[in-house]
Amino acid sequence: MIRRRPSALLVAILLGATAGCSVHHGDFTVLSDVLVDLSRADLSSPDRARGVVGEDVTDIVLFVPRSTPSLEGAIRDALRKGGGDLMTDVTVTSHGWYLPLIWGRVGWRVEGDVVKTRRNR
Repeated sequence: MIRRRPSALLVAILLGATAGCSVHHGDFTVLSDVLVDLSRADLSSPDRARGVVGEDVTDIVLFVPRSTPSLEGAIRDALRKGGGDLMTDVTVTSHGWYLPLIWGRVGWRVEGDVVKTRRNR
């Protein structure tokens, strides 16, 4: 019985040390990182990619992040993947996890539909 307690305590400490989190920052009707003329935009356009996920993430080595992830970077990634310039019905989250003094990962994630409103692109 004595051997089980230190093992259970060690497991609890390790699980606590590797904990991560995800923060929901909101749901947005329209989101973009470029100027879009909404008066000319056809949001019901057939040029729509549904369920596109964009991410901007970085690794944390020891305790130093390799770069700074941004919401703008995640939006750009989604727009590039979807071939458009505007996102609709977007969910924005940030996430991260860290194993102290070893390795971790943090970043931004956007998920939604990508619409192409500009005809010259």
